[in-house]
Amino acid sequence: MASHHAVKKLELDQVLRQLASLCQYSVAAERALEIGPSGDPQQVRYLLDVTAEAVSLSIQFPDLTVGGARDIRQYLARAEKGFRLQPVEFLLIMDTLRAGRELRRVFQRLPDSGEKYPNLREFAESIENFSPLETDLNRSIGPRGDVLDNASPELARIRKAIRVAHSRLHDRLQGFLSGRYASYLQENIITVRDGRYVIPVRADARGAIKGLVHDTSASGQTVYIEPFEVVGLNNKWREEQVQEQREVDRILDELSARIADQKPALDRMIEAIAAIDLALAKARLADRMQATRPTLYRPATGRKVRDTDTGHPTHYIRLDQARHPLIDPAQVVPTDIEIGEKFRVLLITGPNTGGKTVALKTVGLLTLMAQTGLFIPANDTSVVSVFPSVFVDIGDEQSIEQSLSTFSSHMRNIVSMLDHVRSDSLVLLDEVGAGTDPQEGSALARAIISALLRKRAMVIATTHYSEVKAYAYATPGVENASVEFDVKSLRPTYRLMIGIPGRSNALSIASRLGMPKHIIEEATSLLDPGDEDAQQLIDDIRTRRDDITRELERARQTEEEARELRLRAARALREAESIKRDARQEAIAEVQEELAEARQLVREIERQSRAAAASTLPERRRVNQELKAAEETVRTVERKKQPTVRQAPVESSQIRKGDRVRILAFGEEGEVLSLDGNEAEIQMGSLKVRQPLSGLERLGKAKAPKGRTSAGLARDIQATMAPVPVELDLRGKRVEEIGTVVEGYLNDAYLMGMPFVRIIHGKGTGALRNVVREMLRDSPVVAKAESAGASEGGDGATVAHLRQQ
Repeated sequence: MASHHAVKKLELDQVLRQLASLCQYSVAAERALEIGPSGDPQQVRYLLDVTAEAVSLSIQFPDLTVGGARDIRQYLARAEKGFRLQPVEFLLIMDTLRAGRELRRVFQRLPDSGEKYPNLREFAESIENFSPLETDLNRSIGPRGDVLDNASPELARIRKAIRVAHSRLHDRLQGFLSGRYASYLQENIITVRDGRYVIPVRADARGAIKGLVHDTSASGQTVYIEPFEVVGLNNKWREEQVQEQREVDRILDELSARIADQKPALDRMIEAIAAIDLALAKARLADRMQATRPTLYRPATGRKVRDTDTGHPTHYIRLDQARHPLIDPAQVVPTDIEIGEKFRVLLITGPNTGGKTVALKTVGLLTLMAQTGLFIPANDTSVVSVFPSVFVDIGDEQSIEQSLSTFSSHMRNIVSMLDHVRSDSLVLLDEVGAGTDPQEGSALARAIISALLRKRAMVIATTHYSEVKAYAYATPGVENASVEFDVKSLRPTYRLMIGIPGRSNALSIASRLGMPKHIIEEATSLLDPGDEDAQQLIDDIRTRRDDITRELERARQTEEEARELRLRAARALREAESIKRDARQEAIAEVQEELAEARQLVREIERQSRAAAASTLPERRRVNQELKAAEETVRTVERKKQPTVRQAPVESSQIRKGDRVRILAFGEEGEVLSLDGNEAEIQMGSLKVRQPLSGLERLGKAKAPKGRTSAGLARDIQATMAPVPVELDLRGKRVEEIGTVVEGYLNDAYLMGMPFVRIIHGKGTGALRNVVREMLRDSPVVAKAESAGASEGGDGATVAHLRQQ
């Protein structure tokens, strides 16, 4: 894979330092500086998958961190060697355990995390459950780094004894402060000397209080005495303290052994947290660089390499709008680079400071970044290959210590790489052959390129030798390229132009900088005429390329404008269709609401007529008249309603009485009954509506009219109603619930013209059956009712025969 020399020369180490600075976990930052490019395509694809998951996760949960994790590896190593860990060290371990637990819980709670983030979830699931260890640590170690009383029953007992001994000792000493000895004290306080409680006594009264002298003041005016009366209490207090320390040491030893036992699992947790944090840091770096995931090139399988192949059969690079990540975004100019399909050697020519080396480094650095699992600052249409080996010769390699010139150092580097270059290698050469006689250097450069071409490596080289340009034109598999240079501003544009060799622009630059005209003219006359003709040819190629580029740009702009117009037209059409659909649905909803009111009115009339023998023919006629009145109410509402969708105006002469038309607002068909100016009255089922002619679409002549009878009215009503089932199942309902249900069902069935219906009420106690049959007996639309046949439910169902209209 890429050597340390290649990594340093292409400045991947600087990118990795940026990556490390974005890590939140110190172990992850350490790993960021250790990683490097992989030459295994499967491994590179995995690394890019992990970065892609982290980018997606960062977008969905921008506040996700591994906060709280600490680098506890040194403490684990000390515990493994048998050392006793201190409480503050346990606190750092507890913080890390908590961070690992929270991180594992996050991925367990994420919806579809196994599908969206399989690799990151695998890291999280490698964090084991340390709940027992975490519980013991929380019970034993306090937040201030002290060992808690709950660490063990023995420690709790000892500390209780310490508090009792201390209280007794303190009370006895307080007696000295307030009793007959108070006048002998220098200060009315209790203090500690050598870990024992004492009182400050005046030097001239030291004989008044019998005890042990532990200290004297600097002035000699005060002596610190432990009265004999409290020596025993002090001894008891100190003994309990010694017992406490022994118990604390035992507890810390036990906890340290627990840590040592679980060191392998804890090491895996540390690495899992670091892996997740490193992936999130890669996502942050991609965001900072505005980088995207490149596509890894997959060579065609089964293709044999032939000597006549000019391109690279197994490797291909296409960088679209690539930017060098270490150059200020405000200054860098995106460039497009492609190599591998038609040629495998790209020679970038042009003057010094023209941007050749930047283009060379951009290809190399972005390739190494991708093989390290990093997104690259280029469009997401970019394609890169995975190279098992990358060789680089860039920059001034002069070595004072070894007394090597720049040329000698370059040659030693190239000689070394020629022994190791293979067909799957990427070779980057900057100013190949430079540093010596131009004629010999040019010849050497062509020979080196030819040797690499025979090895079938992918090569990108820069040079300013004009002979190399001609070599590229004459050699299959080799292509010229140049970095565009603005002579007016004397600055490179950094735009790489493949297929066009560079020119030195030396005379043009000198002229722009004020070189006298006669010197420029003399220099021009000294040029080889063949070189001048070649340069003129190059200039013509550049001019034609620029013309073609401008034409392509205009064509793309025209195509973009046409596409935008098509999109706008499509959006307008969708909006119009949406308005039409909404208006139609609104109108139909209003009609259905009015019809529902009409049906409710019919049911109300039937209920009112039940007490007056509504089964008589006059009563049925009255019901029909009431129904027509309800329908007239609907028509009145329709007359007042303004059309919600406007179509192109239709001349009244195109629609005649009796025509079949489609009412655009409803999407329904009807027959024109009459015309009144720009409006038409239309029969739509059992309804009559008025609509403007502009809202109608003529379908043709109407069918011959037929006489309308009450049966016809019923058929019109049927057309507007949903199908009514032949059975009504009341099982499970209470008696007080079925009144409205049965009544509505019978009315709907009657209006639909059904000859009979079956009502299932079950056998049970017979209460529900008696209520149903009583309702059927009183219903004006039921001719007779009887028990269902044995095969249809027997006494558990009643068949109601409906009156015929």
